[in-house]
Amino acid sequence: MIKVITDCPHIIFLHRLTIEGNQKEYMSTRSNIAIELPDGTIKVIYVHSDGYPNGVGHCLLTYWKYEVNAKKLFAFGNASSLGSTLEDCSFYARDWGREEEKARTYNNEWCFLHDMSGDIFIEYIYLFKKGHWYVSEQKSLKAPKDYYDQDKRASIAYLTKMVRIESHKHYKPEEDAGKMTEKEMVAQIGEMIGKVFKPEDVLVQGGRVNKKKMN
Repeated sequence: MIKVITDCPHIIFLHRLTIEGNQKEYMSTRSNIAIELPDGTIKVIYVHSDGYPNGVGHCLLTYWKYEVNAKKLFAFGNASSLGSTLEDCSFYARDWGREEEKARTYNNEWCFLHDMSGDIFIEYIYLFKKGHWYVSEQKSLKAPKDYYDQDKRASIAYLTKMVRIESHKHYKPEEDAGKMTEKEMVAQIGEMIGKVFKPEDVLVQGGRVNKKKMN
């Protein structure tokens, strides 16, 4: 059984999937990617799927490792997923018809990381600076007994120090070679839903790019 939730008759969002009595929540690994400009300011966009180092991290290292290309990722605002080219990326405004959420700008790296620290919905932060991609991971510590918010929060979230992606302990792309990504999994489930509903009424993460809006 596939259960969907919707607040619009033409958009169906996957919520949970139950197969043979085993229910699983499909949560995407969310991330932010950023770039440091010559004046020290930081431009940032949100990426919804595959934010782990072997996903977004590996994509950035493989296809967007040069500054001239990396800058192009920030022209269309927030993204559902990244790909090997701009055509293969899925941007919400360009490809989904949503209102554009342009790249955010911060005065410097410290302001950016300070603002993101504690955002439990963003698991990884990627930053291109000085010709390299870096990553920071959102972690948490058990809150002390005298923590002021103990009744509402059992842990305190924080960001780790920035390290080169290839140096991150979770960066092992060979382990995920051939495995289905979050984007591919949800797209496949979307195809299943499309057999029940009209295909044009089904919108899932990783939806096809509207190339007419590329220009």
